[in-house]
Parts: sequence; structure tokens; C-alpha cells
Amino acid sequence: MKTPQTISTIIALCCTAIAGSGSAQVTLLVTQGEESDLAATYSSTDLIEGLIPRELPGDRGWHSVNTDPLDQLPAFTDGQGLRATGLTGLLNDFPGAGLPAKLVLYALPVPSDIDEIRVFTGNNGRDGRVFHTYTVRFSSDWGRTFTDPIYVQSHPSGTLNNTANHQWRVVLSQLTNTESRLATEVTQIEFDFYSVDNTQGEMRDPFDGINPFTGTDDGRSAAFVSPLVWEIDVLGTDSAPRLSASQLGTALQLGWLSRATNVAVQAASQLASPDWSDLQPQPVLQRDGITNSTSVALGAAPRFYRLRVLP
Repeated sequence: MKTPQTISTIIALCCTAIAGSGSAQVTLLVTQGEESDLAATYSSTDLIEGLIPRELPGDRGWHSVNTDPLDQLPAFTDGQGLRATGLTGLLNDFPGAGLPAKLVLYALPVPSDIDEIRVFTGNNGRDGRVFHTYTVRFSSDWGRTFTDPIYVQSHPSGTLNNTANHQWRVVLSQLTNTESRLATEVTQIEFDFYSVDNTQGEMRDPFDGINPFTGTDDGRSAAFVSPLVWEIDVLGTDSAPRLSASQLGTALQLGWLSRATNVAVQAASQLASPDWSDLQPQPVLQRDGITNSTSVALGAAPRFYRLRVLP
């Protein structure tokens, strides 16, 4: 069995943030081999666990042999990796040069701060389908606008995985930001997955000529064989809830999105030197899943409100 190998050059070669994205410190750690060789395992508690994404226009569907619904969208977030079918997450081949094979959008239940993205791809055939290439971008305003994409290519073009070279079964990439979080207050995440191989177990980028994400030409024709995406994990935490307010008669309606129930509403009479204190008694909380609301009486003097998460 091959020992796990971290491809340090990936940071420079295959993990690219488009100028202006604010993600210039993104780095990529790649390990591969058997599942026991990987730097991390599948998560069953990450931010998108169990979520089913929406397929976007341009999505190429699934490989013709991938017919079990559990090997399709649910497999990306089931925390299991490869199912017994051996076809888990097998994307469609021949999407066309420069075009993604799979375009999916995840809507997060609450705004979240993203620390790390893990993508697991593999194949019992131990060939080029174990590699992966994708872009990811984030929205913090419910899909109205998105950050520029971050381009991730698990291995440099020309890397071989076949009966004569390596014979890795699974690849894990871990995308992080060394100086901050990848993104904050995220409401939607879009992943575009590309083809990776040309049937000979050789990693290639998805473009003929210049790769618009890296600005380089790998000297090879575009990949047309797609990977098996075993798992996508998005690690992070819920963002601090944001209050919204609207007047309803003589009351002020406060609302926020949060999974947390241990919160207190605080008020202050000014913001220059605020004297924040918990309302006594606390207003009655109305909760519908992650949607929270309450109302407070309007007074003659100005008051400012915020939430405090209780220990």
C-alpha cells in the first residue's frame, strides 16, 4: 500500500482564487491512497449533512450506469463515502470542453461561517476518476450575488493513477484559508464539478488551451471522463444571528434565523456608551423551526436591541 502523500505544490498550481474574491490565502491539502491513508474522514455533522442541493441550468445529469437515487444527490451529504454499488456520485462523462459536469446549489438553513471544504472522490477501479476538479462560490444574500469562484484541482495535470502508477482508490482535498475563514454569513454555496481524465488515468484540466482560472495551458486536450464524488463536507459554525425589526401597531416585531434557543433579548438606551441589559421579563419567543420572532412594546424614548447567546 502506498503511504499517504501530501501534494504541497497544489497550493500554488491548482487552488486559485479569482482576483477580487478576497480569498488570496486559500490553501489546499491533498491526501490519497486507501481511506485509512486520508487526513480526515467523512463528517456526519457538517453544515450540509443531509441537505439535497438544487441542480442548476447546465447540469449534465448522471452517468448512464448511475441509476440508484441514493448514489446521486443524497450521496454527497450522507456521511458514508462509497456505497456497496461502487457507483456513488458517478457524474456524467463528455460534458464538453470547459463545461462542468455537475452544477449544484446548497441553501443553508441559517447563515453560516465556513472554515473548511472537504471533497472526497474515488473509484474501486483505481484510475483517473479518483481525481477531482471543482469551483466553489458563496452567497451571503440568499443567492442575489456570489463571490468570485475558487478553482480547485486535486492534482497537477499529468499526474497518473492507473495499473502502473500509484493505484490510489480515494482522494481527499481540504480547502481552507490560512488567515481567516473561507467565507462568513453564507446562505448559499454553489459547487461546479468538472471532468478530470481522458480514460488513461491521467489528470487533465477541463479546458482546451488556456485555463481561465489559472491563466495557464496544461498542454493537453480537455478532460472528458468525470469523477465519482463520494462526499462533500462543509465545516463551520452558524453565524451570529442578525435581528430584523418592523413596527406593528404599538409593538416592535423582532425576528432572526438561528438554531439556537438559548438566547436573551437585550436593550440599551444609546449606542455611544451602551448600557446593554437583558429585558425583564424576557418577551415570549415564537419559534417555527429556525425562524424566531418576538415583540416588545414601543416607548417614548429610543431603545436599541440585540441578542445575547446564553451559556
